[in-house]
Amino acid sequence: MRAKIAVMGLAMALPLAGGANGQEVRGVTATEIRLGTQDDLSGPIVFWGQPMRNGKILRIEEQNAKGGVHGRKLVLIGEDNGYDPKKGVLAAQKLIQQDKVFAMVGVLGTPIAMATMPIVLEAGVPFMYPGTNHRAMFEPFNKLKFSMAAPYDHQMRAAVQHMIEKQGRKKIAIMYQDDEFGKELREAAEAQAKASNVQVVALTSYKRGDTSFSSQVARMRQAEPDLIVAGTVVRETAGLGLELKKVGWKVDVLASAAACNAAVPGIGKEAVDGFYVQCQYVPFAAEGESEAVKAWMKRYQDRFGKPADVSAAIGYDMMEMTILGLERAGKDITVEKFIAASETIKNWQNIFGSPPMTFGPERRLGTRAFVLTRIKDGKFARVTGTLGE
Repeated sequence: MRAKIAVMGLAMALPLAGGANGQEVRGVTATEIRLGTQDDLSGPIVFWGQPMRNGKILRIEEQNAKGGVHGRKLVLIGEDNGYDPKKGVLAAQKLIQQDKVFAMVGVLGTPIAMATMPIVLEAGVPFMYPGTNHRAMFEPFNKLKFSMAAPYDHQMRAAVQHMIEKQGRKKIAIMYQDDEFGKELREAAEAQAKASNVQVVALTSYKRGDTSFSSQVARMRQAEPDLIVAGTVVRETAGLGLELKKVGWKVDVLASAAACNAAVPGIGKEAVDGFYVQCQYVPFAAEGESEAVKAWMKRYQDRFGKPADVSAAIGYDMMEMTILGLERAGKDITVEKFIAASETIKNWQNIFGSPPMTFGPERRLGTRAFVLTRIKDGKFARVTGTLGE
C-alpha cells in the first residue's frame, strides 16, 4: 500500500530544487520536500504500524496547514512492509530510486530497519528516527542516522537488574522472537542474569508471525522459573499471556518496549494483567492527561475516527523532530545542513511526558531513559521512576 500526503499524482522525475550554490538536492523542489516512510499496515505488528503512520500524517498535515517548511509543502510517501524484510528492501529501493525522497523517517520494525538501513545510507539519504530500539540504529556512528528510541538491550538489562535486586528473582526463563529484535533482548537478559549471578533455567524461541506458544510455555514451565523475560512484540505478548492462562500457570512476565502498546491488554485482557512492561512512551488515556495531550487526542480522533494511542504519539514525534531539523536547516536546504541542524536538538521535550531528547555532532541517540510499568485492569501503571539514564 502506498500513501501520499499533500501532493497527488506526483511525477517520477520532478525537477530538483537548488540548494546552496545552486546544487540539486534529492527530494527537494521549489515547492515541496518529499519524505519516505515504511510501516506494517497488514502484518503482525499492524497494531504499531497503522497508528504510527497516522501520527506521521497528522503532524505533516498540521505543518502544511501552516505553510509547510520555508514555503515548501511536505509530501509523505509511505509503503506497507508487512513486517517482512524482503518487502522492506523493495520498498526502500523504490522510495530512493523512483520517489527520490530527501529522508527516510520512522521505518518501523527491527528486521526491516536492519535490512533497509544500509541501502538508505549508501544512497546518502538520512535515516531518521526508526521505529525500533535496536542498538544498530545509532551504532556504529554514521552521520546520516538518528535514533529516538532507548535501546532494547539497555532497557532489558536495567529492568532485569531491577527485578533481581528489588524483587528477588532467582530463576529466569527467556522466550524470544528468533530474529535480530528478539536475539538482542535475549542476549541482554542473559548478560544481566550472569552479571547478577542468577540462573537462566530455560531458553526458547519462536518464529516471527507465530501465533501458538504451547510448546514454548511447556518447556519453560518444566524449568520452574520465577520470571519469564519475553522478547516479544504486541500480538505475541498477548499470546503468551493467553497460553499461560490456558494451562493455569501463574508466573510473572517482563516484556520489552515492543509490548508497550494498548493492544496487548486489548487482545490479552485479564491474561496479561500483572505483566511488567518497559516503556519509553507510556500508553495514555484521556483522563488525567494534560490539556495539550487531550487537545492532540481530539485532533487525532477527528482526523482518523478512532482513539489515539502511544503508537500514534511516537509517529507524531518522529515527524515533529524531522520538521524541527528541516526548519533549522534554512530555506537553501541540503542534506549536510539538515544533519547539522538536527544535531542542534537539545533537551527536546514532547507533550506526552517521555524522557527529553538530545543530539549532537557525536551523539545519534536521543535518550536511554525509560520507565517500568505493570498492566493493571487493562492499563499501564508506572512501577518505577525513570530508569536507564
